[in-house]
Amino acid sequence: MATMFGSVPKKGVVNEVPVPVAPAPSKNNFNADTNSLRMETTNVIGKGTIIEGNIIADGDLMLEGIVRGDVTTKTKLVVGTHSVVEGNILADHAEVAGRVRGTVQASGLLIIKASSVIDGDVITKNLNVESGSTFNGRFQVGGKVESVAKPAVESGMRDAAPVAAKV
Repeated sequence: MATMFGSVPKKGVVNEVPVPVAPAPSKNNFNADTNSLRMETTNVIGKGTIIEGNIIADGDLMLEGIVRGDVTTKTKLVVGTHSVVEGNILADHAEVAGRVRGTVQASGLLIIKASSVIDGDVITKNLNVESGSTFNGRFQVGGKVESVAKPAVESGMRDAAPVAAKV
């Protein structure tokens, strides 16, 4: 038996047809605040990508490119080693390994990696700073972080002493 293009299938060989499969969600988390199971997604801004404008994400966000605008996520933000953010960061948890020019605000844990350079204020409940990181700004650490979406001026940062350091 000939096929459309003239080839004859070999006896006993079954032609395989690829079947599209939907990607699985990145993770399932139980949200204690709403007593519900929440499906979270991970958003990636890749290396070589430049975004001019604000980013608002419900799920985790991984930045490897350049963002000229504010970045807001309700979960975790990772600013990669080669990434640059020229704007404010507002997140539940954040890990900064790249360069940030603006206020970094995390209502939970903020990790400042050795490769990071932060030119701006830092507001967080919990802080982990690796040796080698560079920052120039004011720090407010501990206590209750008012609101992830609240500007630094409204959260009492104007009275904090500026800090310039290389750790």
